[in-house]
Amino acid sequence: MQSRAVLSNAQHPEYGVVTIPFPIPAEQYDEIIEMLGALEIGDPLKRDCHVDNISEDWPVLKRLENAAVNVDELDYLAKRLDSFSVGEDDQFQGMAAKLGITDMTDLINFTFCCQQATVIADFSDLDKVGHDHAMNLNGGAMAMDAYKNLDGRKAALKLIKQEAGTITPYGVVYDNGMKLEQLYTGQNFPAYFYDDFTLALEIRPRNAPEEEPGAFLFLPMTQLQIDRAMQRSGIDSCENMCMRFVESRLPDEVDIVF
Repeated sequence: MQSRAVLSNAQHPEYGVVTIPFPIPAEQYDEIIEMLGALEIGDPLKRDCHVDNISEDWPVLKRLENAAVNVDELDYLAKRLDSFSVGEDDQFQGMAAKLGITDMTDLINFTFCCQQATVIADFSDLDKVGHDHAMNLNGGAMAMDAYKNLDGRKAALKLIKQEAGTITPYGVVYDNGMKLEQLYTGQNFPAYFYDDFTLALEIRPRNAPEEEPGAFLFLPMTQLQIDRAMQRSGIDSCENMCMRFVESRLPDEVDIVF
């Protein structure tokens, strides 16, 4: 699902606005960054894009309107959301509404853990509600026998009777003890295989600790995309860059060379 955001420069509203599709199509990335640059926004790290309007494909993201965002953070968030199933849609939006999440860092991190929550948007099929809840409690996977033998209606009624649910526009939300982990800290994005690629690399400054996450390149990429990933990772030159291979989709006869 592709959303759209209308972005502007809050310091210079007279510059006008740019309407951006999210996720940003790879072949349009350079052009869009150039358009934002004409408005003196679109920095690799700064949250310098004022959100004038955002489409209603993800209603909970309407709360970003009038906020300042970073274009690459918004793009990464949109890519994460684009892969969600209908159930995950409800989990993300329901929990974001329950917790009042508006910070972009938290929204990105939330995409990795919202699947732990249970959201009841339809009470007409309690058996399904109970089975879905059990799956959520078990990390999205259960042994087939356990799943078949589960009394879904009984499990659903037990959940509902706890009275721990929160009513939101997206359904009644149960957090199931979910904790927000800081996989994204505001610099390098966690690895996420969204676009088609031939070679995936992780890059980091030469003096960076090995346990510190680096930036990911999914080649082929334009030079602008590579440069911005380097800036986000704190790499000031190619001489100051270390890299490691993460995944290759090259032909076997080429892979063997590496």
